Amino acid sequence: MTRLLQVTGPDDPAIREAAMILASGRLVAFPTETVYGLGADGLNPEAVARIYAAKGRPATNPVILHVADADAARALVSRWPAEAQVLVERFWPGPLTLVLPASEAVPAIVRAGGPSVALRCPAHPVALALIRAAGRPLAAPSANRSQHLSPTRAEHVASSLGEAVDLILDGGPTEAGLESTILDLSGETPRILRPGPIQPAELAALIGPVDLWEGAVKAGTRQAAPGMAERHYAPRARLELVAPGSGLAAASGRVAYVALGALPHLPGGVRGILLPLDAEAVGTRLYALLHELDDAGFDCILMERPPETEAWLAVRDRLRRASAKERP
Repeated sequence: MTRLLQVTGPDDPAIREAAMILASGRLVAFPTETVYGLGADGLNPEAVARIYAAKGRPATNPVILHVADADAARALVSRWPAEAQVLVERFWPGPLTLVLPASEAVPAIVRAGGPSVALRCPAHPVALALIRAAGRPLAAPSANRSQHLSPTRAEHVASSLGEAVDLILDGGPTEAGLESTILDLSGETPRILRPGPIQPAELAALIGPVDLWEGAVKAGTRQAAPGMAERHYAPRARLELVAPGSGLAAASGRVAYVALGALPHLPGGVRGILLPLDAEAVGTRLYALLHELDDAGFDCILMERPPETEAWLAVRDRLRRASAKERP
């Protein structure tokens, strides 16, 4: 049975135990300020391979290395541009991942065989304490089966991964609820590969123009960073994005309708859920709500399309990938 230990803070003895498990090459799930991560020693290829096996993660999808500070990050790259220094001084610790040219210290499996590495310094006190106790960068993608919903609570991890993880540190619900913003600094122009809590305008204010990639990487093709696949972050239930009040006639089975700002009249038997017209509040609540609806046995989730503004960029990205249809 996978053990779940509650942690009260960075001095909790459970963190030392978790660090010993990581040192032995095994897996520990832990909270960050975004979602729960599935951690392994990021410089141990065999340990990182256990992450891929536990998640059923394609070898073409790299993992983020979580570090204690900027000095630890610089040791893992072959080039540290001025933009990286400016950004980490403002946003680290925090929900910003930087993609940079990797040094020889980074195992190929972490990079999915590519030339770059994704690095982040998390803001959660338990995550930081664990990284420091381990004394190594931690490879830590979201602690869930590949393509499925990311976990924002310890019980989500246990439900998704079961005995594939050796220890779960329960630090309570995560704060941000969506994965970090990923910014690629390995090329000529800074480019957002995955939107997240930090907005493009915030980045551009510090380093100048920032491009936004909004495509999808086909299955079997190497990704430069996590979160670029066509289908990702998906609940078990069928998720459909709809205009307010629409989509109900074609829905079948047990149906939940998620409205933004105002709940329309719904036919009997359809469960209505009202979320505020507030991007940050929806981002914090989104995965937990989808987990709840899955656990309740709904067959179809109709969710109103978010506004086409920058504030909703990360929510739109997650919903677009979560609602993408499986390809044969």
